[in-house]
Amino acid sequence: MSSIGPFGGAGFSSSQSMAELREQINDLSRQLSTGKRAATISQSGNALSRSIDLRARLSRLSIYDEAIASASTDLNTISNSINSFSTVSSRALFETLSVATTADPSNRSTVKTNLRRQFSELIDYLNIDSNGSYLFGGKNTMSPPVLDANMILDGTSGKAGLTQYIAERQAADLGADNQGRLQLSNSTNEVSLAETVSGSVFGFTLRGITSNDPGIVATAPSGTPPQLSLSVNAQPAPNSVVTLTLGLPDGTTTEITLTAAGDSASNGFAIGETVDDTASNLTTALRSALVSTGKTQLFSASAKAAAGDFFKGSTTNPPHRVNGPSFETATAFTAGSADDTVIWYQGTDDTNDPRNDRISKIDERLSIGLGVRANEPGFVEALTGAALLAVTNFSTSDETLAKKQFTDLRGRARDSLSQSKTDVTTTNVSLLTAQKSAKSRSDDQKAQKTVFETALVTIEDAPLDQTAVSLTSLQTQLQALYQLTAKLQSMSLANYL
Repeated sequence: MSSIGPFGGAGFSSSQSMAELREQINDLSRQLSTGKRAATISQSGNALSRSIDLRARLSRLSIYDEAIASASTDLNTISNSINSFSTVSSRALFETLSVATTADPSNRSTVKTNLRRQFSELIDYLNIDSNGSYLFGGKNTMSPPVLDANMILDGTSGKAGLTQYIAERQAADLGADNQGRLQLSNSTNEVSLAETVSGSVFGFTLRGITSNDPGIVATAPSGTPPQLSLSVNAQPAPNSVVTLTLGLPDGTTTEITLTAAGDSASNGFAIGETVDDTASNLTTALRSALVSTGKTQLFSASAKAAAGDFFKGSTTNPPHRVNGPSFETATAFTAGSADDTVIWYQGTDDTNDPRNDRISKIDERLSIGLGVRANEPGFVEALTGAALLAVTNFSTSDETLAKKQFTDLRGRARDSLSQSKTDVTTTNVSLLTAQKSAKSRSDDQKAQKTVFETALVTIEDAPLDQTAVSLTSLQTQLQALYQLTAKLQSMSLANYL
């Protein structure tokens, strides 16, 4: 191979043969045509090891580039799907379940229809795929992580869907006497209220009792099962109140306030001729209030608790079922199964961080998590909020009660949808962090790739302008040598002398 001098000339002396010149010219011609300094590995000399190292680095960068591109595609798809999911849930919250929506029958029917459609849209976004890989099933990317929306809501082939699941839970919570599984009794001037089962999982739970009248002494819940009491020791003053605090199945509480009045009134009790009569009137008023509260707040809280349990279920953790029939007298849950209950979520469900279900290595020292599960809290809250009024049946015999049921359940559905916005944002932020890491690393690797490619060009590629100058110079020298040789060959001894 020719040695290119610092001024572009080729090393040459008069002692060099035409064969050597032709060899150099051929090599420079090859460099011009191929753009490479060396024709074979053996000709690379000391540059070989450096060249191999740079190519290995570039190869690794290419692998990471592909990983970043694939991860970025999935993350973009997930992000777009979550944003669309949030848009639909917001529409359910602020439009379909707007507090301005009246509770008359026609609106209730419209709300049910709209929510079923929106629920189906939410399910579709959780079943999104990227090049055949489903993105919301954790490690399970081969099949849709969520079942069909109608199957989830209505059930199929003897398997209970959400509609049946809620109805069974409501029956268990309300109880056979519609008093929310509480036992009310009255003896002389004493009124007692007790939970029917120790550690009851159904109905109301007793949280507290107060009286603002010294004539009525309230005793807080105690014992097993818990029991509270009211002792009417003296006639209460008109408008004095007794307040009972009850726990509801969805974790909220409600209060029943009874007011002493001259005669019977709504949430009021009459002051009788004797303290025993007053205690009897107080018992009657309390029973009526328990039934009324049971058919409204307990009715709605039961539906929400049931929906929450249902959407926490998965193939590895099926939702529990009320151990019935009879559901009204059931005292415990029983394990559900895929044979009798629709298992809405088919993806990964364990205690590990969902992001770690899918890991993409985007650098020698950096990996990002892009796993997502459809049963994460934000998604479950949105599904619960959208499904509650879509499947719950309100009273058909008492329109006033039906409106109260609708209004109370709408409030609980709105709470779920509002909480969903917070939880979904948390999920989205963690994925955006992964996106930013991938973008940052991609930019860094592009810069590294440019450096490595430039170094490789310096080592392997021929300097074409300089090579062309050298080639021209050698060709001129070879031509001169030919001419000189030809002249010498034609010279005679006489001419020489």
